[in-house]
Amino acid sequence: MTPSNPVVTVINPGDTTKPDPFTICIISNPALEVPWKTGQFVVDPITSNKSAFDAAAQYICDVLFGRLANQREQLLADPTIGPKIRVVSLFVTGLRAQDANSLVAQDTDSNLLIARRTVFRPLLNRYGLDADVAYGVSASPTHTRASAWYTSDDDARGGVAFTLGGVSLSHRYYCLIPGTVAIHATASSMTALHEFGHALSSYSNGMVVDLYVDSSSAVNCKAGRPIPPQFAIYDTTPNLSDPVRDSIGYPSGWTSYHCELIDPGFPALMDDYWLAPDHIPEHSQHDKITRRFLTDRVRAKIGR
Repeated sequence: MTPSNPVVTVINPGDTTKPDPFTICIISNPALEVPWKTGQFVVDPITSNKSAFDAAAQYICDVLFGRLANQREQLLADPTIGPKIRVVSLFVTGLRAQDANSLVAQDTDSNLLIARRTVFRPLLNRYGLDADVAYGVSASPTHTRASAWYTSDDDARGGVAFTLGGVSLSHRYYCLIPGTVAIHATASSMTALHEFGHALSSYSNGMVVDLYVDSSSAVNCKAGRPIPPQFAIYDTTPNLSDPVRDSIGYPSGWTSYHCELIDPGFPALMDDYWLAPDHIPEHSQHDKITRRFLTDRVRAKIGR
């Protein structure tokens, strides 16, 4: 079924000298799977509320590019990075509530929204769009927490080589499946940037995980006790460990530990930034290895 009024808005043109600049797409979710993995679909309320979608798209752009009040994490605000990133929003209505049109599902056991990651690229391609990272915006009446999946890299194509903890990896130029985020229209503070940290990372070349749970080893998380002084070597740069988990502390029984922080007084952006000691979550920044990893990954992609 052809949508009645697709609206494609180029929010940031990106590097217009390239045929395929690094692209972030923000899409109104046409249909919700309720609940996840059941094959039951309903029209997402966002499709009848373009003003809410536009506000959500503006919020996502503002936090991605470091424009929130009090925001200290400026990953994409770098003048050598931000102008080269293409950002496009897509608002669609009139699509049937069916599998091929559902970007977002409602989790069965929580209020998490779940990105249906394999649907994003085919849906975007219908409108002549593609993405490296994509946000599906929902107005679910019951599920409001965002979540994300990592990128599936195209490991058969080129990239920029690096080593992490002695392991050879690559910041791949292209993806097979974009990093995907399911986000509610009412999301605020650092949510969209936190989820971007997950989505930009990679299943095969380094995952950036949540630090507010006892996570498995990844780019930004290691396991073991006692906590060693050194976290990991990125290329030739050694990074120290965070022995105390900033102002929060490691719970008794945890085995995971994190990388040293840029500002040790505040939680890492991939941790529980809502627990910022001054009650300003926008003061949270990435830890040192996550900042370097994500910055290098973006630079590789904008340079392809």
